[in-house]
Amino acid sequence: MNLELTKEDRELKGKDLRKAIMRTWLSAADNILNMVVEHLPSPRQAMKYRTELLYEGPNDDEISNSMRNCDLNGPLVMYVSKMVPNKDYSKFYAFGRVFSGTVKSGQKVIVLGPNYQKGRKEDMFVKNISTPVLMMGKGTENISEVPCGNICAVMGLDQCIIKTATLTTSEDAFPIK
Repeated sequence: MNLELTKEDRELKGKDLRKAIMRTWLSAADNILNMVVEHLPSPRQAMKYRTELLYEGPNDDEISNSMRNCDLNGPLVMYVSKMVPNKDYSKFYAFGRVFSGTVKSGQKVIVLGPNYQKGRKEDMFVKNISTPVLMMGKGTENISEVPCGNICAVMGLDQCIIKTATLTTSEDAFPIK
């Protein structure tokens, strides 16, 4: 099979040796990455048909059109799907997908919580993003901005988000479902 096993792997026996051979022969990471690249649509293609399923507002407003076109220069729309604790559990990262616009360090955003209803002030906050963060496995890297179509985390919003929220720069925006 022309596999190159490490010295430690060659000393393994039974089930552990079989696992090492399979891990070397069929790398799960490489195969999953290939599947994603070959079979999942790009954010620009996917948002053309996903916008009407995700956005609670009208299908012809500025926000909807910006999301549908994955517009970098449009108003920011980011859906926070999870709050992730930092290493010492003292703060939380708001982790989610940027659907429109660009997330920037120090940016002022409107936070629409899961119970927000258009026209009311309940479950709505205005906060500043302290830092966008790229999460890679167990590590994180602070970055200055994140364009739409990407997944990232932001810091500075853990006081007003419990689990999920929609972040936007437009006062006319509706939340993401």
